[in-house]
Amino acid sequence: MSINIGNEPSKLTIYKDEKGRYKTYIKSTITKENGETEDTYMSKKVTFRKGVEVKNKSVIEVTKGWITPYKISTEDVNEDGKPKYKYFDKIFVSEFDLLEEGIDEVQKTSQPKQEPQDSFAFDIGQDELPF
Repeated sequence: MSINIGNEPSKLTIYKDEKGRYKTYIKSTITKENGETEDTYMSKKVTFRKGVEVKNKSVIEVTKGWITPYKISTEDVNEDGKPKYKYFDKIFVSEFDLLEEGIDEVQKTSQPKQEPQDSFAFDIGQDELPF
C-alpha cells in the first residue's frame, strides 16, 4: 500500500550520494518551549523507476509519485523467533520533469566522528595464567 503525494506537481531538489542513493530535504517547523518557531529540514529517501538516473542536485517537478514504506532489519527477533524490523517511508517518483540538471559530483554522506578508543591490550606471560 502507498499514499499518493497529490494531484499538484511538487518541485524537489534531488541529492545523490556516493552509493547511488537519492534523497531530498523537506522543510518543516518546530515549536520551541518558549513558543518561538524554528525551521528544520527532514531527509527523505527518494527512489525512481528502474533504469532512471538523476544527477546530484538536480531540480525536478514530480508529476506522479507517492509515499511508500520500506523496512530495515534490526538484527533482533520477537518472542516467536521472527526477525524485527524498523519501518520508514520513502518517496517513489514515477513521472517527473527535469527543471535543472544537476552535477556529476556526488554528495558525500556525513559519517559521525568517533573518538579514538584507548587500547586495552596487554601482555600476559605463560606463568601468569591461572590454568
